[in-house]
Amino acid sequence: MSEIRNVEQILPAVRSLIAKELINNHNVSKADVSKILGISPAAVTQYTKNKRGSYADKLEKNKEVRPIIASLAEHFSNKKKKEGEMRRNMTIIETSENIISIINNQGIVDEEKKADPKTKILQERVEAELREARTSLNMANKIEDGFGKLLFKGIASDSIRHAEIVSQVIRDQETVSSFKLDRQLKKYLKQMIEEEENASEQSMTKLVKTSHPAVRALLQSVDQDEMKHKRMLKSLSRYLDA
Repeated sequence: MSEIRNVEQILPAVRSLIAKELINNHNVSKADVSKILGISPAAVTQYTKNKRGSYADKLEKNKEVRPIIASLAEHFSNKKKKEGEMRRNMTIIETSENIISIINNQGIVDEEKKADPKTKILQERVEAELREARTSLNMANKIEDGFGKLLFKGIASDSIRHAEIVSQVIRDQETVSSFKLDRQLKKYLKQMIEEEENASEQSMTKLVKTSHPAVRALLQSVDQDEMKHKRMLKSLSRYLDA
């Protein structure tokens, strides 16, 4: 599959697969699918007859994508979960964005080139991160607690970002040892470091007292991210000072 660059390219395919999953595996009527997806009944018919969604066949065959679609359809089929059309559309768009990252990063793993042992280890890491992202997205769709959803979506986003980083290292191994940064950016780095310093001083875990495990974990993640951002920016700043 050629690289997919934006959500608009696969949204029809994702909607098509969700529609078919709802109808075939959850016995949801076309009229209800129309309401769930916020599309016309005629569009549902076109999706189920493969007249829309040019990437649908390829996505359906993707072992990492299939479970995500199935989990999302199961989530939408649960009538106890009252979600507005806007929230469902945002969920579909967010899922589509994650699917784009997953399939584009799979390309680096699927390349049929002879890889050295180190590259193979990196490729295995990409696969592992993509599996974790898929599992986390499935959990986000299954759990009802709003903060729990955010927690698992955050884990999925981190896993996808890790896969992107390792994929970039594999693609550009010859440039990993070299780095160029415009020294004029130093003043912006200084400003960003100051902002991160201010943010890290306002510990979320100290400001918000809670016994909710997911909320506590999310707030700890916010604090840890601020500290991590500060370390990364200071590392770049030291490079410019050298």
